[in-house]
Amino acid sequence: MFSKDASASSSSSLNRPRSIAFQLILLFTLAAALLLACGLGVFYSIVVRHAFAEDNAVLADKMFALSADLRENGPEVFGEEVTAHRAGQHTPYWIRILDSQGRAVAQTPEMDRLIPTQIFPVAREPAEAIRTRKDYRTAGKLFALVSFNEHPGDQTYTLQVAQDRSSDKQVERNFALLFVAVLLGGIVASALIAVIVTRRGLRPRREMTGSLGRIGPDQSKERIGSPGWPREMQPLAIAFD
Repeated sequence: MFSKDASASSSSSLNRPRSIAFQLILLFTLAAALLLACGLGVFYSIVVRHAFAEDNAVLADKMFALSADLRENGPEVFGEEVTAHRAGQHTPYWIRILDSQGRAVAQTPEMDRLIPTQIFPVAREPAEAIRTRKDYRTAGKLFALVSFNEHPGDQTYTLQVAQDRSSDKQVERNFALLFVAVLLGGIVASALIAVIVTRRGLRPRREMTGSLGRIGPDQSKERIGSPGWPREMQPLAIAFD
């Protein structure tokens, strides 16, 4: 008995007429959500790419400034400037200078603990180093690492520079959350607009249904044909008449 009732209920649900209004609302909402997601996705990609391009440009300027400082003041004065940062002080750049034997001449305090020497990419000339930049995450921070050679006098030194990009990563994360919020809000707004537009668009159908309901056996000569019906409903009105 139960199986018969269940099968009958399932059959009735499958045979239930589909709602045109629901299909229109669903299709309109899906189309609007797809377009909104594509637009926001392209905008998000452009913003992120632009932010990273700016970071790379700033990092390149910093590299050339450090190179000029090293050539002008020499490794001793330059090393004093590097170690002048107070321990624990936030700095956007962590700098280490290595001699030709790979020994650290000077470095930002606590840099050896946070970013070891071997983490950096292979040292190159300054013009090429930015293209071999390496991203490194540690202690909840994001760093962009570059390593390049300099030749003050007749000696060769390697400069390792770590650019702190943690704040940019947080901005990117916040922008992603805003992207999701705008997308969800856009979907809800699209669904509401779809409901309003669908109800307004199907109003003539309800009016025609009311007109047909008022026609009984005593009004066999009644006509519903009217130039006021939408063009899509004119054939139905003419066929009924």
